[in-house]
Amino acid sequence: LDLTVLAMIYLPTFYIFKAGVFSGSSDPSVWASAGLENYVTNFAKDESDLLKVWFPADLVCFSVPLYLRLPVRHIVSFVWTAYLSFRRGGH
Repeated sequence: LDLTVLAMIYLPTFYIFKAGVFSGSSDPSVWASAGLENYVTNFAKDESDLLKVWFPADLVCFSVPLYLRLPVRHIVSFVWTAYLSFRRGGH
């Protein structure tokens, strides 16, 4: 379920915000169209990276003791966001 949310909600939101920052337009419809176009263009690679990171991370997260689940999840989330930003964040 969380991989579906990441692929269908998180990634489009990431690309729309990126378009809003870099597009130079103040029109949200331009942000949405540019962001969704980038999302569709990069979907295969992003989905592959998403599965490579989050599937093992989920296995680790649910195999550690309960008190470590949240910190493990936060660390993986931070690393994933940094990776995606460095990989796709530029113009």
